[in-house]
Order: sequence, then C-alpha cells, then structure tokens
Amino acid sequence: MTIRIAYFSWKGHTQKVADALAEMLEKSGQEIDVVRIEPEKEFNIAVGGIKALFAMNVPIKPCKTDLDGIDELVIATPVWSGKVPPFVNAYLPAVTGGEGKPFHVIAEMGGRGAESAIAIVRKQLEEKGMRFASSAFTVEKEVDSGTFAEKVEAFASGIGK
Repeated sequence: MTIRIAYFSWKGHTQKVADALAEMLEKSGQEIDVVRIEPEKEFNIAVGGIKALFAMNVPIKPCKTDLDGIDELVIATPVWSGKVPPFVNAYLPAVTGGEGKPFHVIAEMGGRGAESAIAIVRKQLEEKGMRFASSAFTVEKEVDSGTFAEKVEAFASGIGK
C-alpha cells in the first residue's frame, strides 16, 4: 500500500507532524510518498492569513498532485485564521486520480480552528469523489514540547487499513 502525505508547513510544526506520521507508517510496513507544498514566491504571513480567511489560494511550486499509484492520501495542514493556508487551497483543486480513494486530514494549530480547517479539506476532496476516512489535530505547544506523538500514533493506526 502506498500512502501520500502532502503537507504545508510555515514554522516547521506541521513538518514535524508529517515526518513523525511518515516514520510511524513506514515502521508499520507502508510505502510512504511525502510531498511538501511550497509557495511559488516568498510570502508575508499577514497577507497569507488574510488570504486563508477568505479561502483564497496562492500559486505553489510544482509538486505531485496525481494520485495514480497512491492508495490513500493524507493532508497535513496548519490552521490559519480558522482555515487552511492559501497554499493548501491551491493544492487541493490540483489533486487528480483520487476518485473512490480514502483520505485523512491532520491539522496543526496554535489553539483552535482545527474542525473548520478539516471541514474545508474534507469538502474539497469529497467533491472530487474521494472518501473521508479520519482526522486528527495537534497543538503547537505539544509539537514544541514533543508530546504530540501519542496523537499522531493514534491517527496513524487508522491509515492503510
């Protein structure tokens, strides 16, 4: 089974979560394809937050969006203004080949907003014919302290089954 983890990370928190998840899934025998979603140009965080609030997207660097050969997709995203960043907004519509495939969402947040960010990802991927399988969230202070592993492990246990 091949699982793609597509993530955007601004300050490194979501990357730590995505890396931990990839490591856990690899240990369970899954083949992992990690895709980093990156902005095409430098960005201002204040402008990024406003664009997130209004569900706008910003051009991203070319990355893998075709799910041919991928069995499950995981989107790992930070929460900005209670939404997903504009770079994740740009990635989701570009996803192809996912019809009927399961997807999972893990949101990394400062304190609140995970539910709405997860709902945004869920709506966009379900409109593409994908099947929502699970979601989870981590909190920035847990990532900073290293106490997020238990949450990621519980999330990982439902992926690739």
